[in-house]
Amino acid sequence: MVTKCIDPCEQQNQKRPVGHLVWDLIRISRYDKYNSFLALFSGVWSTLLAGALKLRNEPESTSVSFVLSRVVLCSLASYIFSGAGMVWNDWVDRDIDAKVARTKDRPLASGRLHTMEAMAWLIIQVAASTGLLYWMMEGRHVWISLVPPAIGTLLYPYCKRPTAQKFGIYPQYVLGLTAACPAVFGRAAIYNHEDSFQDLINASFPLCLFVFVWTLYFNTAYSYQDVKDDSKMKINSSYVFAGQHIHLFLVLLTGLVLASIPWVLHPLQSGWLWVSWMGVWSVGCAEQLVRFNANDPHTGGLVWRRNILLALWTIFACLVEVLLVWIHQI
Repeated sequence: MVTKCIDPCEQQNQKRPVGHLVWDLIRISRYDKYNSFLALFSGVWSTLLAGALKLRNEPESTSVSFVLSRVVLCSLASYIFSGAGMVWNDWVDRDIDAKVARTKDRPLASGRLHTMEAMAWLIIQVAASTGLLYWMMEGRHVWISLVPPAIGTLLYPYCKRPTAQKFGIYPQYVLGLTAACPAVFGRAAIYNHEDSFQDLINASFPLCLFVFVWTLYFNTAYSYQDVKDDSKMKINSSYVFAGQHIHLFLVLLTGLVLASIPWVLHPLQSGWLWVSWMGVWSVGCAEQLVRFNANDPHTGGLVWRRNILLALWTIFACLVEVLLVWIHQI
């Protein structure tokens, strides 16, 4: 008589309740955390800024309700696309994650989730995100707009390998590019019929640059939390480039972040945004740099959380700008 041997992990997956599977799918996409918020910030900011500009210059051609509806669509599309990117990242890094204290309990790294389940979930999210973008952008410039973030998402986990470091490539570069791309979606949500794709790129570039540098800054601090485990496995990250000068490196990046804000705000000519964005970010970034301690890697997590709060505040500030412009037009 032949007895079939069943892998313990496979046996566990076969018996697990549907609720456990659903929870693991939520976790692998980081929907239980605020990580995926990164993907929606630039799109929401861009939509609100473009909406405020159009309400001021062409009030008869748009409305607050239209702008807010585009904000919702852009948020959902970006958030879901980011969830798909998280699945891809965890699939590529599953063997590495299993050896790092902070990531060893992730669904794929721990073996609770099958590869096929993860890939099916990834495809569902990509399809949903693309469908929302088609709706929001009315079919124009969708595929060409998706190319950069798709390439960035695919390449990002591989940029953490030592080979990438030999070419001066760090994962934060690719992550910054991917996080900045939704700014084009946001601009297209408001000006898709008026602007060519090149016009959309030109108008979105200042915000894209801001988001790129900002992501480079806070993700360098965030990834510094894993410096001990990453060093053992020779994981590539921008803090490796900074070395012992990590604090000075973050100061320089903060300077670039703050220097790029005026370029973003110039077309709006808004005193409110200068105070609520430039002013608040200047104070917030200074506070982060004071509290960051290179000898305590966990303070990198504090920088990350503070930046999430700054980003959420900026959504509120941009929303207020839209309402102020609308009230002025009444």
